[in-house]
Amino acid sequence: MKIPLQKPSNPNFSSGPTRKPDGWSVNKLNLKFLGRYHRSLDVRDYIEKIILKIKKTLNIPKDHKVFFLPGSCTGAMTSVLSSILGEKKITSIIYDYWGLLWYQELKKLKFKVNYKKELSGKLPSLNSIPIDNDVIFVWNATSNGMSVSNINFLSKNHRGLIVSDLTSAVFICDLPWKYLDISVFSLQKALGAESQKGVAVLSPKAVDRIKSNQLKFFDLKNFDFLINTPSLLSFADLELCIDLYNKRGGLNENINICKRNKQILDDWEIKNSFIKYFSVKENQSLTPSFFIYKKKINHNKIIDYLSKNKIAFDIKNFRTMQEGIRIWNGPNIKKNDLIALTNWLDWCFNKFI
Repeated sequence: MKIPLQKPSNPNFSSGPTRKPDGWSVNKLNLKFLGRYHRSLDVRDYIEKIILKIKKTLNIPKDHKVFFLPGSCTGAMTSVLSSILGEKKITSIIYDYWGLLWYQELKKLKFKVNYKKELSGKLPSLNSIPIDNDVIFVWNATSNGMSVSNINFLSKNHRGLIVSDLTSAVFICDLPWKYLDISVFSLQKALGAESQKGVAVLSPKAVDRIKSNQLKFFDLKNFDFLINTPSLLSFADLELCIDLYNKRGGLNENINICKRNKQILDDWEIKNSFIKYFSVKENQSLTPSFFIYKKKINHNKIIDYLSKNKIAFDIKNFRTMQEGIRIWNGPNIKKNDLIALTNWLDWCFNKFI
């Protein structure tokens, strides 16, 4: 097999943080608020405008409240679990590393929690979840390229809180916000922004739970969308990334870009004798795409070669998964770069077998 002639124009295929969007530049960042007090009126107005952009872009209902929390999604979800849940029994849905982590956190908090678990590339059986239980799940799994795709397994009249980790789903999925009570995510995946802070979107039902419990972390008596002192530089980056996202066509067009990119990888996988998707087709995420090997191959040599030659960075499997190739094919990834990457992977498979 001949060595490919064309390298990807950008070797960044990491599943998070992901490639910055086309048009992004440090010189385009709005730096006027750097060095300012984050609770001053004009800075607060600036951040509130960004919140409105997020809500409009993602079709988040007006009656849902948005908080910024420290520590990316991990910190935000940990804060949410300890501050809001615990009043009711909890059903934890586990099909990836992060779902398992949230279950373990709930157990540490000594909450009453049961689970539905499957780690084989299929979703667990989601029948018979008690209508009064709080439910927690990952919508789109970065670690293994799987997704729930919808919440039809829950009643539309579900009385418990519905809690979802949306980090890899937000900005590439048309989400049913009115049925999600606590949605937690960070911004370094589909949007291509910097992680730094986490976002929690709370429904009126979730806000009522906080008020009734008088819990410590979300103080709604003195309600504020900023829980801590944030990086205003990260907000400048967030604003630019949202503007570029909407310039590219908004939610619908970014979903379509993902679908087209996913089709390239689908077509490649079908004819490939070396790899296959980890997940069954009906449970695959739109992005990332995770492939495992069908035959013995020198995995580390492939990863090292592609990295050293600046063909592809960070496409190694997630740390808890079996050896494989994990590719982010989100809206910031160009079609021709994906095609070039698959050509190089084919060459590597044959060279390093």
